[in-house]
Amino acid sequence: MKTVYIIGLGIGNLSYVHNKATETIWSCECLIGAKRMLKDFLGFNKQIYENSNAESICNYVAQGDYQTYGILVSGDCGFYSLSKKITVILGKNEDIKVENIPAISSIQYFASKLNIPWDNIKYVSAHGRNLNIISNVIFNKKIFILTSVDFGPDSICEILTSKGLGHLRVSAGENLSYDNERIVEAEACVIAEMKFKGLAVMIVHNDDYISMDEAHRSIKDEEFVTGNAPMTKSEVRTVSVGKLNLKSDYIVYDIGAGTGSVSVEAALKLYNGALYAIEKDDAAVNLIEKNIEKFKTYNIEIIRGTAPEAMKNLPRPDACFIGGSSGNMDEIINAVLKKNPNVNLVINTITIQSLNEAINCMEKYDLKDVEIISVTVAKSKKMGRYDLMIGQNPIYIISGRGSDVL
Repeated sequence: MKTVYIIGLGIGNLSYVHNKATETIWSCECLIGAKRMLKDFLGFNKQIYENSNAESICNYVAQGDYQTYGILVSGDCGFYSLSKKITVILGKNEDIKVENIPAISSIQYFASKLNIPWDNIKYVSAHGRNLNIISNVIFNKKIFILTSVDFGPDSICEILTSKGLGHLRVSAGENLSYDNERIVEAEACVIAEMKFKGLAVMIVHNDDYISMDEAHRSIKDEEFVTGNAPMTKSEVRTVSVGKLNLKSDYIVYDIGAGTGSVSVEAALKLYNGALYAIEKDDAAVNLIEKNIEKFKTYNIEIIRGTAPEAMKNLPRPDACFIGGSSGNMDEIINAVLKKNPNVNLVINTITIQSLNEAINCMEKYDLKDVEIISVTVAKSKKMGRYDLMIGQNPIYIISGRGSDVL
């Protein structure tokens, strides 16, 4: 049976590689890894295979004649490492035994340099992943980010600054453990003007983050900044957002966003997602901006314009709420379904005519799981020593799911 050791080399400087890792490297007949992983071990008189592709490495091991292989990986083999994929692939081969040798990870090292604990920090990676920076930042007090060459601390801080988060404190580290190590701490807007060329990590500190308690509470109507723009009331809002069947990483459209009440309530559930509030009225856009600021829901992006034209360059939606269609309901639904034939769709209407139009669209596009709800709410109001129930306009909530027709 072959034995494969996946050996974490830690933060980079060899002085941080522990004895167990060094002893294991000495015991292996063949060493495998990227060029920068292997360079310090070329004098060990071992067979060398330079490669950083998981599938290629696994094929080489499976077809090789050696009994012991050492695969060298950066950082800790359990922290965003090539080890994950290699372990899965080789683990399926009964003739190969896999053992991971841990090491000091970048989050451990960086936190120690800042003299802070790391057990309360959320961590994410920008290496080869679509990373939602804003949602990760606004829902966490501290977030550690493994940056990439194309998406470094300066680029990330540019995004934070553009979304009104330039005041947040950021700790950034480059070339950790090496002689040219560089650690800076400043506001995001300051770091956005710096340049980072080497391997870098960062921690964004947000003391004004949105806690899970805040995210799951019901927001009262009077908490919103309101004007003349229409607002979906609390009880209707709760049902409507519930019918969207949101997941934390969804991309959501709110078409005809009004004051942004539905946008805010939905965005508070998108811990890794984003919401696009589409609104044509300038006064309403101003209200949405104020409510985003008040509720810290910077994962909302305002799109000025009329749907469906305003949706043209937006990413594929997982869910869509239509609170106002400006007479374009059929065109909007058609455009949304073309972007995602399986989208979750919820429509609110007040008039019978709009209800009929929504039902016709549901039938025309063969939406599944269609449900029509009539919601009538009455709230108590003090009249002297009596409580009088004041009725609101009835609202129709139509929901359905795309069915791959388009």
